[in-house]
Amino acid sequence: PVEFLTSYISYAKTKCQPKITQAASEELVRAYVEMRKLGEDVRAAERRITATTRQLESMIRLAEAHAKMRLAEEVTADDVIEAVRLIKSALKQAATDSRTGLIDMSLLTEGTSASERRRKQDLKNAITSLLNEMTRDGGNARYNDFGRRLSEQSSIQVESNEIVEALRALEQEGEIRIVGEGSRRSIRRLTGVS
Repeated sequence: PVEFLTSYISYAKTKCQPKITQAASEELVRAYVEMRKLGEDVRAAERRITATTRQLESMIRLAEAHAKMRLAEEVTADDVIEAVRLIKSALKQAATDSRTGLIDMSLLTEGTSASERRRKQDLKNAITSLLNEMTRDGGNARYNDFGRRLSEQSSIQVESNEIVEALRALEQEGEIRIVGEGSRRSIRRLTGVS
């Protein structure tokens, strides 16, 4: 069995070079266009990328590999259909946004989903708005008072590490400065105070 498998793999690797048929080519185009259309949601503010040229290249290679497994001379539409099924299955596992349930390729390309980036931006906006309110007369906002008021105003559960991360990002962007230590720690708004 092992010897047969070794010779089978060697033969498929060196002697089997299947060519893509016209039907397979048409199926590749149809499947790629279909995957691209999945990102066109008229209700969404931004278009989600659901298929890239890398996925198209992967479909081609998987279809060719599927034909090689059969020791076929041609890549058929059925080979493409199996390749598409494998790609969709992999994308569903690796790129599904747990918050929305939708495939979001930015999870693969950027490591974070569009909904997560929106959530972080919304939190930063809420923080700057509250800081503007708390520092309207000048001065600083006490860190503990700020955290309490932000929690009270939030309509969704916000973890303390998310707040710290947003404050750190705002500080790096030059919007705020955190000063003092311990109970005297406060937040100074550097720009945008109205």
